[in-house]
Amino acid sequence: MNLFHARLLLVVFTLLFSKPVSAGPLDDYYLQQFGEAKSAQLQKAVLSVPADIQESARCGMPLKKGLRRDWALLEASTQKVLAKQLASPVLASPATYTSSAGHFRVHYATTGSDAPPLTDLNGNGIPDWVETVAATFETVYANYSSLGYHPAPTAGGAPYDLYLLDLAPQRYYGVTTSYQPIASASYPNAYTSWMELDNNFTDSIFSFYTPLQNLQVTAAHEYHHAIQYGYNYYFDTWYAEATSTWMEDELFDGVNQLYSYIPTWFTQSRLSLDIPDDITTGGGYGRWIFNRYLAEQHTNAMIRTAWEKLIPLPSPDGNSDIPMVPVLESLLYSSYGTSLGNDFFGFAKRVYQRDWTTHTSETNKIHAYLQVATYSTYPVNITVSTPAPSVTLPHYAFAYYTFLPSSSSPNNLNITVTGTSGIKATAFIKNSVGTITEYPFSTVNGTTVTIPGFSSSREAVLLVANTTDVDNHQANFSTDSLTSGVYEPATTTNSGSGCFIATAAYGSYLHPQVQLLRHFRDNYLLTNVPGRVFVTLYYRYSPPLADFIARHPFLRGVTRLFLTPIIFAVVHPVASAATLLLAAIMLYRPLRRRYLERVVV
Repeated sequence: MNLFHARLLLVVFTLLFSKPVSAGPLDDYYLQQFGEAKSAQLQKAVLSVPADIQESARCGMPLKKGLRRDWALLEASTQKVLAKQLASPVLASPATYTSSAGHFRVHYATTGSDAPPLTDLNGNGIPDWVETVAATFETVYANYSSLGYHPAPTAGGAPYDLYLLDLAPQRYYGVTTSYQPIASASYPNAYTSWMELDNNFTDSIFSFYTPLQNLQVTAAHEYHHAIQYGYNYYFDTWYAEATSTWMEDELFDGVNQLYSYIPTWFTQSRLSLDIPDDITTGGGYGRWIFNRYLAEQHTNAMIRTAWEKLIPLPSPDGNSDIPMVPVLESLLYSSYGTSLGNDFFGFAKRVYQRDWTTHTSETNKIHAYLQVATYSTYPVNITVSTPAPSVTLPHYAFAYYTFLPSSSSPNNLNITVTGTSGIKATAFIKNSVGTITEYPFSTVNGTTVTIPGFSSSREAVLLVANTTDVDNHQANFSTDSLTSGVYEPATTTNSGSGCFIATAAYGSYLHPQVQLLRHFRDNYLLTNVPGRVFVTLYYRYSPPLADFIARHPFLRGVTRLFLTPIIFAVVHPVASAATLLLAAIMLYRPLRRRYLERVVV
C-alpha cells in the first residue's frame, strides 16, 4: 500500500468511526421533528429513523422533554437552531389576563395568526375565549387539588403561564415545557414549567369535538404534565402520557376523546406496556386504560401515590428518566400485596371479558380484543411438518387466539400450552347467549385444559401473556397432546430490554440511540438464524460487561464512541456499505500487487 492509499484509507475510516457520539442521527432527529431539517430530502425521509421512535402529534411534551434531556449531546449549530424551542413564545402585540383566583396568567396575541377569537361579548376588553381558557384552568386546578395532587410549582408563587398559539400546523393540542429547577427539601427534583395551547381549537384536526371540549381535555392533560414536572423532572414519559390521558376522563367524563387511542394498543398487544409514547402504536396514550384497571382494583388514589413515589428518587445517572415499571412493581407489592405481573394479567383478561366496574356506560367505547390468529379446522396439530403455533412476547405484553366451532370441531376442546417461565395463560368460552366462562391454566408446562361444549358455543379464546419485565418469553399451543420428540420448547434468557451494553452506555433503554439498535435487533437480527444465534450469544455474555460499563462514566463515554459507527451503519446502511466497499477496494489493490510481485519473484 503506497502513502496515498494509506492516507485515503485513514480519511475514510476517520469519517466512519470518528463522528462525534452525539452528532448525526440525534441532531438530525430533533431538527426534523421541529421542522428545521436542512434539506427537503432529510425533512421528508426523517433520516431513516424507525417509525417506532418518532413522536406523533398529540401532546408536544415528550419531544420538548427529550430535547432538554439531550441538549448537551447536540452540536453547537443544532443548539443554536433549536434554542427557541426551549424558550417561552414571543407573541405579536401581546396581552395578558390573570384568572379570577390568580392561579393562571394567559398570554395571547392581539394580531396575527396566533391571536385567539377577539369576540368580547362581555364588553370588558378581554376576548371571551381568553376568559374561557382562564376559567377552565381554574376548574382543573380545583379538581386536582380535591384529588390530593400538589399544584404545579411556579417561581415565587406567581401565576402559572399559559400561552395561546396556533398549534394546528404542528398537530398539537398543547405542549408543556419545563423551565427551571425549583428544588426544595420536599421536592428535590422539581421543575417549573409553562404551557402552550392552541388558540381556538377550531381547525379541522380538532373538528370531532367542540372547541370547549378540546380545551377541557387539553387543560386536564397538560396541567397534569405540569404537576409531574413539579414532582420529579425525571419522570418516564410513557407513564406521564398514560396518566395525563387517563385524567382527561376523570375530570371531564363527557368528552371521551381518549377512547380513540385504545385500538392502536389492542391491535398491537404484542408490544410492551412501557413502549415509548406514540399514538400510532398506543404507546403512552393508549396505555391510559391500564390506569383505569389499576384504579378499579386499588382506587384512584393509587395512581396519585405512584407519582408521589417518584418525588425523592434521583435520576439513574443524573440525566436519564426514572423507569416507571419498577416503581409500579414496588408500590403494588408494598401497599397492595400484589404484583405488576398479576395486575397486568388481570388487565389482559379484562380486555376480553369487558367486566369494567367504572364508567360502565362507556364500556361500548372500549375497543374489543383483537386476536393474533383464528382457527376453525381441528385439531390444531403439532406434526413434523407443522410446528405448534407459537408467539414470542416482550415484557408485559399479551396475545389472543380465537377458536371458532365448525364441522370439524370437537364437542370438548382440549388446549395444550407450553411456555417459558414468564408466561401465564388462560382460556375462555363464550356460549350461544354471550356468557363467558374462564378455564385457567395452573401452569404452562405442557398443561391441557378441557373446554366443554365448544361445538355449540360462539367461540373459545386463548390468552397468553408475558407477565414479567424480561423479554422474549415464548408460548406454544395446540388442540391435541404434545407428540414426543416433535417439539422442544425454546429457552429464554434474562434479557431485560436487551441491548445491555448500549443501555449502559446511554443510560436508558428508551434513549433514541438504544431504540435504533433495538429496532435493528427486532427487525433484522431476530428474523434469521445467524442473527438469532448472535443475539443469543450476546444475551449470554454481555450483561456482566454492561454492568461494569454502567458503573464507570469514562467507560460509558468510550462505549458510546465505539457504538457510533454501528449506529451510523444502522441509520445510513447504503453510505456505510459504500464506504466499506471503497475501503476493501483500496486494500485489495496493493495486496494483490504485492501478491503478484511475490509470484513473479
